[in-house]
Amino acid sequence: MLAATATIFAVAGCGGNSNGSATASSPAPQPTASTSPPAQAAPQDAKVVLNKLTEASVSLTGGVVQNEDTDPNDLLGRPNGYTSRASADLPGGNREGEKYGIDRGLVIEVFPTKDDADRRSKFIQESLKSMPILGTEYHYRTDEGRVLVRVSGKVKPSASKKIEQAVSKL
Repeated sequence: MLAATATIFAVAGCGGNSNGSATASSPAPQPTASTSPPAQAAPQDAKVVLNKLTEASVSLTGGVVQNEDTDPNDLLGRPNGYTSRASADLPGGNREGEKYGIDRGLVIEVFPTKDDADRRSKFIQESLKSMPILGTEYHYRTDEGRVLVRVSGKVKPSASKKIEQAVSKL
């Protein structure tokens, strides 16, 4: 069964696109499409996103990039986790909250794929919805959905809207 599934995926990726008609009357040859996939920009990491949001003057302070020793969720670099993480304080957040935590205002999590980021966002939102005492969060996405920017629900909606606008320009 496993071999059959692998064969199906291998075959599904193959295909031909032949264009049998060429005209000799064209004045100059048309450039042909490259056979390599289009170049994608390198995925952003949390430090780059943090710096860009700071430059956007959205009132971030105390921004810091986490490493495997300072990641409060122990998800950095682990299976099903994120590849980089940063956090910052925002007005309305609790500056006395857990260091690097969402309660302070803002967290940036970067995942290998959009699907990974979707799962994380869905897990957080469903958990918060089922336990309202935990609060709320705004979630914004960039970099083809791989970057999840989380904003504490304690931050005023007008301030969160500024973050949303800045994220949409990344």
